[in-house]
Amino acid sequence: MNLTKQQAADIFGSGAALARALGITKGAVSQWPEQLDQQRTAMVIGAAVQAGKPVPAGFIPSTAATEPAAA
Repeated sequence: MNLTKQQAADIFGSGAALARALGITKGAVSQWPEQLDQQRTAMVIGAAVQAGKPVPAGFIPSTAATEPAAA
């Protein structure tokens, strides 16, 4: 399951904010396809988790927050 460009922008509030969170230009984001690939989806979800932004349901397993990290 991958995000759309609109879903990715909505997580951060705008395409410009998404670009800032990823450390890229808003022009680069504007060139993304409407349906993101797995790599871009993972980048957006990772940046959202790091920033404490809510992530759409289904993109983070519910057990991820409750299981301790492997040693």
